[in-house]
Amino acid sequence: MRNETFEEFQDLAYQLLTQNRFVGTQGHRKVKTDFMLFLESKNIKFSVEEFYVEKYVPKSSSLWVDGKDIPCVAYVGSPPAEVQALVKREFIEGDIALCPQREERAVIKSAHEKGCKAVITYLEDLDTHYYGNAQDTLIPVVNVKRSDLSLLEDARVKLKVESSKERIRCSNLIFEVGRGPLVYLIAHMDTKPDVFGAIDNGVGFLLLPFIYDELRKDFKIPYRFRFMITDAEEVGLEGAIFHVGNGLRHVFYCINVDSIGWSNPAVIYSDAEGPNGERIMDMFYRHMRDVKMEVDFRMSKGARSDHIPFKKAGVQTLFLSSNPFSIRHTFYDVVDAVDWDKVRMWFDLILSFLRRFHKL
Repeated sequence: MRNETFEEFQDLAYQLLTQNRFVGTQGHRKVKTDFMLFLESKNIKFSVEEFYVEKYVPKSSSLWVDGKDIPCVAYVGSPPAEVQALVKREFIEGDIALCPQREERAVIKSAHEKGCKAVITYLEDLDTHYYGNAQDTLIPVVNVKRSDLSLLEDARVKLKVESSKERIRCSNLIFEVGRGPLVYLIAHMDTKPDVFGAIDNGVGFLLLPFIYDELRKDFKIPYRFRFMITDAEEVGLEGAIFHVGNGLRHVFYCINVDSIGWSNPAVIYSDAEGPNGERIMDMFYRHMRDVKMEVDFRMSKGARSDHIPFKKAGVQTLFLSSNPFSIRHTFYDVVDAVDWDKVRMWFDLILSFLRRFHKL
């Protein structure tokens, strides 16, 4: 990445990634409008693919134990509720289940099946709140700080979640270059509520037009590269699901850029939905070897992102990310946390990979 390109990218990041981008919010609308103006300023012609989602959006949450108010945050998707129960790691019907965030998916499912009233999660590595998604659950889920666990475990608590079901207008932005079989490059632009998501996934979605701008110069590759900035990933991969649901034709590969710009660059070779594309991962590995760059290949059993609907449709997928990434969905994911050297590395690596794509 040339210095002038990097300076332009960094200025844009500080302009757009200092606002929350949760779908349907004023910040989300403003960032999308400003981003589309940026695309127009670069003479990047794009189309807008609109869709709607309906989700429970939390308005407030409160947790009391022995008259003490314990700060908590409700997950997106949590229905409104007011319950009193014991907080238990080994939970039974009528309890509130307690678990670390890394185990939430299995515990939420089990807690619902056993008749629990709610679930409380916490981060093991950081003493801060985690903003999550309780997709398709019928019980509320809240997160507390690690330092409050001693007050909660085995205690009888009162939990109240206020939320409302909202119909939210969303949109994917699409631009492309070339002719031939399709290769998707995707990155989501939205965040969880109340956080800035500079790394998840601000850097990723901002990087795509810069890659496109370089790639379209003297383009001679026998593929069509379709760039898609997806929406509503953080509430259930909704933008990608909607797009794939409209049908895919002549699509060979999908490259997902999600949560790059942290100190642990990684290719996620297997995620929550199993292995990613063996063929395209081998191509990427051989390219890294040729250009003498290294990125770890890691498994992340809990990782879910917008490549998954493509993978389920039979498309070869490549998932570029950071792992471990400890500040995901927290207040700490801000622009000042971005590792700019890693951003420049990813730009050069992805751009050179695409330029050599047909030779690998």
